[in-house]
Amino acid sequence: MKTSHYLKKAGAVCMAAAMMTGCASGSSGTNGKTLTVGLNTGFNGIFSPLYYQTVYDDYVIEMVYQSMLSYDRDNQLQPELATEQPTISEDGSTLTFKLKKGVKFSDGSKLDADDVVLTFTAMADPSYTGRFSTYVDYLEGYKEYHEGDAKTLSGVEKIDDYTVAFHLATPRIDAISQVGTFPIISNSQFKKYKKGDTKMFEDKASEPIGTGPYVLKNFQKDSAATFVKNDKFKAEDGEYQIDNVVMKICDTSTELQELQKGTVDLLPQADNADKVGTASLDKNLTYNNYASSSMQYFIYNCEAGATADPAVRQALTYAIDRQSFVDSYYSFSKGSKDVKKTQPGFVPVLMANPISSQLGDIITGKEKDDNMTYYDYEIEKAKQILDDAGWTVGSDGKREKDGQKLTVRMVSTKGKDQLDTMLPMLEKAWGEELGVDFKTNLSEFNTMVATVQGDDTVNDWEVSYMGWQFGSGDDTGINLLCQTGQTDNTSRLSDPDLDALLDTALHTTDQAASTAAYKEAYEKISALCPYVAINGLSYYDLYNKKIKNLDTAALYDFVKALDKATIE
Repeated sequence: MKTSHYLKKAGAVCMAAAMMTGCASGSSGTNGKTLTVGLNTGFNGIFSPLYYQTVYDDYVIEMVYQSMLSYDRDNQLQPELATEQPTISEDGSTLTFKLKKGVKFSDGSKLDADDVVLTFTAMADPSYTGRFSTYVDYLEGYKEYHEGDAKTLSGVEKIDDYTVAFHLATPRIDAISQVGTFPIISNSQFKKYKKGDTKMFEDKASEPIGTGPYVLKNFQKDSAATFVKNDKFKAEDGEYQIDNVVMKICDTSTELQELQKGTVDLLPQADNADKVGTASLDKNLTYNNYASSSMQYFIYNCEAGATADPAVRQALTYAIDRQSFVDSYYSFSKGSKDVKKTQPGFVPVLMANPISSQLGDIITGKEKDDNMTYYDYEIEKAKQILDDAGWTVGSDGKREKDGQKLTVRMVSTKGKDQLDTMLPMLEKAWGEELGVDFKTNLSEFNTMVATVQGDDTVNDWEVSYMGWQFGSGDDTGINLLCQTGQTDNTSRLSDPDLDALLDTALHTTDQAASTAAYKEAYEKISALCPYVAINGLSYYDLYNKKIKNLDTAALYDFVKALDKATIE
């Protein structure tokens, strides 16, 4: 999973980078070409596939690590570290991967089956504190290893040095992508690992060692991360011709000017219509446009505060004029003829994967579902829901119930462009018309995430505004967001009937049965309203025309597209 995202002269950043602590060895190549990428949020510095949380840290992981399978430009899985697609047993319970020979990690150690076994075993360890246990909890032997005395995870079997079998204790509709696309870590880096002690993985989370085309040379959380080519990586002829990459933290107010001046070469995944339109008119710039798996969404706190009441969540949602927001924020006031033919944003039906191969048309609203709750803007309906639920307007014009004021505190990120449009709308609709005591708390991105995720801060907020990338064409990401106890269920929704539906949808090899169960789950989620999909996105990678062959797509971001990209 990925969460949502976004300057100083380039020379200044390079000077700062030169002063940072070195992280890995590598080669700077032969032609010295450098790509400078502008990002609008700093790094957490958690560059471990086992522990990362944000899209920004994941960019680093993508640069450094590889997986057995990877999505191509057409959103199809292709072999990466594997020699071919996995062999699947007749009953679907075993997936067997054969690994390429001669692949090396950046520290010089050879990739083999032990690296794959370690990667998945670490996530099953009883001391593991990351959020990816769902990648292994359906494998044979997970419970025995995680909770019992088993010394190995039997569900991940080393057949020989270059063959690994995954044995499923229960079927999973997305097993191939789940296992195949997880980045593989180095066994030699963690050779002292023993069951019950994953601290070494956490301690080295900022020291990534992978088999990918680049190595992390330096980084500073709020400034930049610099990469050089991995001299152990064997590129195909003509691939990875860009020697150095700088990911530079930019201010959203100046990032476009940086791009126009040439101190930044690329702004990935832009969605601001004004910036995209302006860039489209610049003779030195160009753009890629593609559908994304991303959603901008509100999270309601389902455990504490007024939003623990489903009626409050529904009323607040009916009082969000999402279409007006999209029409305002995502409309081109200026731009080229071609860019004006595109649509940067749209109003989805619910918070789920917009590029789902099975249910995408329902999620995006192209197909009607009579059992879905549709939250069109209806302020009078919102008022009635609150009246019926006992939230009455007091003498001060604010609603209360049983002595509790209807207070809604929104936590979000400072400098998020969309808030300039969204907040005035909420202040009017929620604060003035609904009678909500509406407050905002804007902070740095990482602070906001910690507030929403922290058990000790659960009473400090009712609503948060974030983004999410589903990262595949599957529907299974909704399990992470909505099932009881899941790490990414930041709404803290807990509904046994929904849990059962999501289990039915996930744990099967029958695609039709899975799709039917997910459809029913989506209908239930729409009524429970733990999240509000504010808008879906079409992304624009804005970049200097000196960059050639940067061919990006929904599941093929700029990092992956570096394979063919060049700089003139």
